[in-house]
Amino acid sequence: MGEFLVFLAAVLVDLLCRFAPAHLPYVFPFVFNAPVFIGCWLVALWYWRGIRLVAPEARPGLVRQWFFVAGLGSIYFVLQTHFEYVSQHMFCLNRTQAVVLGMAGPFGIAIGWMGDILRLGAPGFVVRWAKAFWQRARWLAHPIPATVIFLTTTDVWLIPSVHFAAMLNPRLYAVMNLSCLLGGLLFWIMVLDPRPKGEARYSYMVRAATGFLVMFPQIAVSSTIALTTQDLYPFYTLCGRLYPNISASYDQMLGGMIQWIPPGMMNTAALLISLNALRLAEAEEDKVFVPPPGAKVYEAKWTGRH
Repeated sequence: MGEFLVFLAAVLVDLLCRFAPAHLPYVFPFVFNAPVFIGCWLVALWYWRGIRLVAPEARPGLVRQWFFVAGLGSIYFVLQTHFEYVSQHMFCLNRTQAVVLGMAGPFGIAIGWMGDILRLGAPGFVVRWAKAFWQRARWLAHPIPATVIFLTTTDVWLIPSVHFAAMLNPRLYAVMNLSCLLGGLLFWIMVLDPRPKGEARYSYMVRAATGFLVMFPQIAVSSTIALTTQDLYPFYTLCGRLYPNISASYDQMLGGMIQWIPPGMMNTAALLISLNALRLAEAEEDKVFVPPPGAKVYEAKWTGRH
């Protein structure tokens, strides 16, 4: 029933966007995108349903739940509200949209660690399809291809000629946004996996290093954009900036800083989160550790606890 209501809402919103766009409030889509609209609301529905079905002791904590909701909500906000309009008329706001799609939104979803909850809440055929797809695509979650995909889907769209073409072509614009989102989800779900090696396939230290080291090529690209005096993105001058008093160079500097500083902070946070997960995993091992006969002192592997 819930799925039917989501599809019905999609039809109604699509009709409103087609026939009464000027009368819709800010929270309605500027350009209705059925896959994004339906996808976000279905995931929200399945998560809510899964939270109700899961045993209380297996339920993720409130912090993880709120991170997931905030991540999903931020993705919806930058793609299916009138924010999409302003993001097409200021480079700095376009970079805000890109950072949300590739970094902040997937980061929150990954911290939420929603897999088990969604499996409980989604229809059986969706779970079976997702498992079959993941069996074929699992190799992409290796740190190397995940990093390459993440950097490519983030940076290729910053090539001035590519960016200009994407902003003029609605289909290419949609591909740009979708690729940023999928690349971010793949990368951050791999890096922020809270499970120990074996279940997660890679050690905490490998994941911590991956999430942190990817920051440096990002800094190289974003700092170049922020510090150059040349107008690299003339599209926003041609289409008309939302705030004409902000010059092209200042807009570009703001966009580069947005692409530079918040992602760098999240990369550092990912390192700390992974190290904390390692600490917690070690603490769980300590609970079942049996000291060898004759041992008097046991020292933890890296925290130095006794």
